[in-house]
Amino acid sequence: MALTTDVYWENIFSTRMWGKYPPEELIRFIARRFGSVLNKTDINILEVGCGPGPNIWFLKKEGYSVSGIDGSSTAIHQAKQRIISEGLCSDIDDIDLKVGNFASLPWPDNKFDAIVDIEAIYANPMATIKATISDICRTLKPDGLFFGKMFGRDTTGSESGEAIEPGTIVNPSIGPCAGNAVAHFFVRQEIIDLFSCFRNLQIDTLSRTDGNGVMTTSEWIVVAMK
Repeated sequence: MALTTDVYWENIFSTRMWGKYPPEELIRFIARRFGSVLNKTDINILEVGCGPGPNIWFLKKEGYSVSGIDGSSTAIHQAKQRIISEGLCSDIDDIDLKVGNFASLPWPDNKFDAIVDIEAIYANPMATIKATISDICRTLKPDGLFFGKMFGRDTTGSESGEAIEPGTIVNPSIGPCAGNAVAHFFVRQEIIDLFSCFRNLQIDTLSRTDGNGVMTTSEWIVVAMK
């Protein structure tokens, strides 16, 4: 029986260190889309599944107005402490990071200029993924942008574990998602269908190997405009 995803991630964040820095693809997206904005505090960016905050830290350090949500209270505490310890905010109560379910975002309609998902949405069954993307659309401003990284079916381990629906695996046993309570591995058409309420959908791919070619990580890079 799989752990619920919130319990799984709470166990992860409370027992081991997590990544400290943002991925290159996110840095490039932010620089291209918002780098020329003079008053970056005017740009509101939300990260869903922010974990202990490597991307929140980067965005805050760049000067953007940042919000985040994660199911792990430990991860949210770690993210807030990092922001405080590096002098990026003086009052912990002013940091808009929430413990909660990102399938039901606790923010009003049309609030954010951009919403970011760095391989968090994938760790759910399809019903939750659909609800999350719907709420992302709701909370983005008109012309707001979504940026996401999602695992593809060519990723090692996508056929391990127990399949509970097409592409969704409980407890994959190998690959970058090994041991996850739930992992969904996307195909291109799923992404097209999921983002049908958006426009200007751009889908690109990344692929790399680790362990001298033993493990393959295949990722979709998704950019879409509301």
